Amino acid sequence: MKNRIAFLGDSLTEGGCWEEYFPAYEISNFGISGERSDEILFRLDEVLFWEPKKIFLMMGINDLGEGLSSEKILTNYKKIFSIMKEHKDIELIVQSLLPTNETLFKSDNFDGLKILEVNFHLRDLCEKEKITFVDLYTAFSTYKSQMIKDYTNDGLHLNEAGYRVWRNCLQSQNLI
Repeated sequence: MKNRIAFLGDSLTEGGCWEEYFPAYEISNFGISGERSDEILFRLDEVLFWEPKKIFLMMGINDLGEGLSSEKILTNYKKIFSIMKEHKDIELIVQSLLPTNETLFKSDNFDGLKILEVNFHLRDLCEKEKITFVDLYTAFSTYKSQMIKDYTNDGLHLNEAGYRVWRNCLQSQNLI
């Protein structure tokens, strides 16, 4: 379990070159494009079997894209938090959902206010459960709560500059 770090999530997590960004660690990227929070929940055993020292978790964007409620997303976070209580030797680090840029990414289901709602309740839940919460949203958001165009090509997924910002956020908080 020494220096093992897992990234768990969907296509946003999958797209990161985490091994390149953090060469001093053994990294496993458990991000899978299109994954919803219930699917991520069911894959948690696979991640735990790998025995990481830390798990960086981000989920909920695909749920919102499919019209699922913030309550459903938060329920799945609570289930993961409950499972993680049995694994006190593994640090869970929850990352906020990123904003989207609705001028580049057109979708009826992606509502910036719902992303903010999930992040607001998720921060409170993490505080209550004493789980580290990383606010990535602020680093990626314009004053109009849109994804900064320099960090994305399609308004949803990150480009190389976006992943560098993500890496810098984790490093600046001494999480890696």
